[in-house]
Amino acid sequence: MQRKVLNDLYKQGGVTCFAFPGEAEIPLAPLQNLALALNAGARFLVIDFSGKNPFKGNAPIEAKDLFEKTLSLSDLEKIKTDSESWTVTGSRSYPQNDNQFRNLYHNLQQIKGVIPQIVVVLPLDLNDNEAYYAALLSRLVIIDGDSVESASRFLEDLPHFNKAYLLWLLPQKPSRKKFYHANRAVCRSDSFFKEIKKTDWRKDPDSFAKVIENLHKIAIVQKNPLDGSSKVFRTLFPILFLLAIALPFFFSTQTEPVISNIRNRIHERDKLSVAPSFEYTFDGKEPLQRIARYAIGRFSAIITNDQMIRKYVNVTLEENGFKKNSWEKNNLNFPPEGTTIKFSRPDYIGSTATDSIGAAWKYWTSIVSDSVAYITEFYHAQATAKYRQHNGIDVASRQGARILAPFAAKAWTTRDERGGIVIGLVRKKDVILFMHCDQLLYLDGQEVMAGDPIATVGLTGHTTGPHAHVVTGLIDKNGPKHIGNVRYKVIDPIKWFYIFKPTADAVRSR
Repeated sequence: MQRKVLNDLYKQGGVTCFAFPGEAEIPLAPLQNLALALNAGARFLVIDFSGKNPFKGNAPIEAKDLFEKTLSLSDLEKIKTDSESWTVTGSRSYPQNDNQFRNLYHNLQQIKGVIPQIVVVLPLDLNDNEAYYAALLSRLVIIDGDSVESASRFLEDLPHFNKAYLLWLLPQKPSRKKFYHANRAVCRSDSFFKEIKKTDWRKDPDSFAKVIENLHKIAIVQKNPLDGSSKVFRTLFPILFLLAIALPFFFSTQTEPVISNIRNRIHERDKLSVAPSFEYTFDGKEPLQRIARYAIGRFSAIITNDQMIRKYVNVTLEENGFKKNSWEKNNLNFPPEGTTIKFSRPDYIGSTATDSIGAAWKYWTSIVSDSVAYITEFYHAQATAKYRQHNGIDVASRQGARILAPFAAKAWTTRDERGGIVIGLVRKKDVILFMHCDQLLYLDGQEVMAGDPIATVGLTGHTTGPHAHVVTGLIDKNGPKHIGNVRYKVIDPIKWFYIFKPTADAVRSR
């Protein structure tokens, strides 16, 4: 990633979460001044989920409205046209499930188009489930207050914050003996740099806004390293190069083929999908039904329905020695953390796809860096009694998974109401677009290498869950569609696959 791209990604907007554990009052006025500074003196948005200032907001909505529903077009239009800064308050609230988080994320994505940097105040009694969603929402979580003991206990009780990118503003670190995990989380953070400790955000919001900007950029870089080598690496490179050449002469090793996590995914799936079964270890948050959809797609390359999933889940639970209703919650099954379940080929499903569809399925589910991606909808040129019109394929994936360039090309980006954030790759004869992205990792006109991460899977535009909507096309100067400076006509991604015949070897060369 280039520095220009880094600055552009920051300018696309972000969320900064504040937590004030043990505090009787929330410093709303200083937070408003900081939000103003983060947006360079333009209008700001502060969202207080703590419930400590229920009557101090000036927005026409309450904090809970942001996750209980998707904002209407009239609400969004009011936000876009209103020149006032908003402080959203209300009773204590925060998303409790994926649907509520999806609403909050979608609403804030819409708002960030007008107010890029948003400040959120978290509930003082946040539980770890809520902390999980807070860490997903924000690149940076700031913990402040007067009581080191209260703040340490708050952080110790939230494992998901132990792994988040933190800024600890209290004068002392948590006690290592009493709050081991909180101490480790704070020691891993950048909280004790001199520039940060000498800046009082309540008195000097402009200087602290620069600190937050730099921390957001560090968080972006940690996920997407900058192009170029550091000065230390460039200095040591000749020595490291000579050492790498000499080592084989001193140590005799027997190498084994290693499957790359990103650039060799099709080859890996080709080997795995012929196996009669595979095992999956759950983290306690993933429903069995998601892995079941992946498993049926992996073995049979077909789009699943609820009846098919229900039968496969029941059979799988019984084959693994569990009852059909094991770990059931809201019609889903959530195996506890560490539970390993074996998923077998569903031979009782008669409608297995042809080998030709299977090869394309493996290819398209390999363009995201998610080992359990699967297709949820195929291309349909025209609406029928059974299918809606659909101009691409949908690849379901975890939010934030990287989308990988299937070939070297020039990148073009756009944004629209239905497709959300879109990135397109254009080469001499064809084009491919990925819609509903969360973050873009390339800008217009930049050259992309095959296998490079170009964007992340998101929820922007009209979508019911995180996925990549993939559109393929052939370059045509009279084509009805356009991306960047080229026009094209849409074709079925399965047809595209067989026209250009991408192979496992091509993927390995990424």
